[in-house]
Amino acid sequence: MILRLLLAAVVLAAAATDLRTRRIPNWLTLPAMAAGLAVNALESRLAPSLSGMLAGLGVYFLFFTLGFRGAGDGKLMGAVGAFVGWPQIASVIVLVALLGGLAALAVAWRHGAVARVVRSAASILLDLARFRWTELRARGDFRAEGALRLPHAPVIAAGTLVFLLFAPR
Repeated sequence: MILRLLLAAVVLAAAATDLRTRRIPNWLTLPAMAAGLAVNALESRLAPSLSGMLAGLGVYFLFFTLGFRGAGDGKLMGAVGAFVGWPQIASVIVLVALLGGLAALAVAWRHGAVARVVRSAASILLDLARFRWTELRARGDFRAEGALRLPHAPVIAAGTLVFLLFAPR
């Protein structure tokens, strides 16, 4: 129970900070990764915890290199992975992706840009399928002029909290 409460506090703090400053600070994510590993090590679950952390970091590092996410998002997902472990981090990533898609559609709807976002998503998928990394990176830059922006830590927090509510104890 303490593990879940600590993780909930971390993701909620990250969400609040990201909404306010558009950054997720290292002083939050790096100790959270260490805490997740340490608490799981005490329960003899270090290997799944380390694997979960590396999976979260790895998936989000790919998103970062393609320009889809910031580095803080990856470190936050690494912290989540350190707490929930492997293979549970895969479920969290799927939940975050689904909630992120819904949030992106809501932001696009609010800005009257649903058609543009759907076309862009289709182009991204096509570039990915054709291994066109340069085009994919150009489309994926969330810092580009005119890009719709959505802080990702609140989405990570929502997906993590949904996971914590429904995952077996």
